[in-house]
Amino acid sequence: MSNKELIALYFEGELNSEQKIRFEELLRNDEDFREEVEFEQSVKLAIISIKKDNLRNKLHRLETPKEKKNYVFIGIAASIIIIAGVFGLLNTSQNYTNDELYAQYFEPYSNIIAPSSRGDASKNEINLAFRYYDSKNYKIASEKFESLFASTGTSYFLFYQAISELLIDNTDTAIKLLEQHKKYNDRLSNQTDWYLALALLKADQTDTAKKLLAEIIDNKSYNYESAKEILEKMD
Repeated sequence: MSNKELIALYFEGELNSEQKIRFEELLRNDEDFREEVEFEQSVKLAIISIKKDNLRNKLHRLETPKEKKNYVFIGIAASIIIIAGVFGLLNTSQNYTNDELYAQYFEPYSNIIAPSSRGDASKNEINLAFRYYDSKNYKIASEKFESLFASTGTSYFLFYQAISELLIDNTDTAIKLLEQHKKYNDRLSNQTDWYLALALLKADQTDTAKKLLAEIIDNKSYNYESAKEILEKMD
């Protein structure tokens, strides 16, 4: 299947599970693919805007009749145009799926932890874990973070393990890890709710995700502006 066919299925909401995985990988790693998706999105939004303008112009012309005897006819015609326009807008507007919103807003969190020190064996293990993370070898990175949390009790390893699990599509595991990380207070605590909300979206736990996104907005937490955008697109 070509990338164009994959993008077409994405906007039609008809991607199967394998195609979703491929789409998300391309969106993360292929800049040309990402630009093409963004272009298609802008075209769809432009079409909706044009339809709205056309509908507005038609109604404006109907509001300035030349003869009073046409009032009844114009009223009926206006009603028909309004109904047709509403249905047209509904049919052409973007109906975002949870998977689409996740793919649009998810980005792996940057490595802000790995130290430069080489003398301590445990620190070398940390460097190794983040080397796997930075090189996108998320399965091994997750295993390393799990081992580091078990041996050190340092809570931010839970966070990075959760991100790694999301990136290999182990969404339920990621949710459990992020919920566990919420019990701690560390330098990444402010970011946890954002990634948990995205994970809940991906798992189709829509109501719970919406509540958490609303909390992020109320508290003006990490990425609260993006949380607003997601809720608007879900309405």
